[in-house]
Amino acid sequence: MSRLTRYSPFSTEPLADAFEGFLRPIRGMVEDGPRMDLDITESDNEYVLQAEIPGVEKEDIQVDINGNEVRISAKKSSQKEVKDGERVVRSERYWGQMQRAVALASNVDESKATAVYDKGVLKLTLPKKAGDASRRLTIS
Repeated sequence: MSRLTRYSPFSTEPLADAFEGFLRPIRGMVEDGPRMDLDITESDNEYVLQAEIPGVEKEDIQVDINGNEVRISAKKSSQKEVKDGERVVRSERYWGQMQRAVALASNVDESKATAVYDKGVLKLTLPKKAGDASRRLTIS
């Protein structure tokens, strides 16, 4: 099914709409970089965040905590070369960076937070900061 669009002769880029549909499949391949899937669970005292970051070295992962915001960034690179005797049959290189940021409902106690990276999964245990209990105000 084709998409109908209204042509405007006053548009600053009259051919932009024509090329947008043509380039959409290519743009999708470029924008879909490495993914970082997250699972977050909450208890009364802490959050547990698990991020899937396969193929990344522990040294290339950075976690920043600022109040209730947790930011995870990771650099991934790989180089593969397949040889047939002396001849290189295929050589591939990849590098990229992925990043996710999450805003939690309560502030995190950074001094008690822990991080463990095992088999491509980063597990963050993020204790809630004491005194951040929410309260409901009575409207008078």
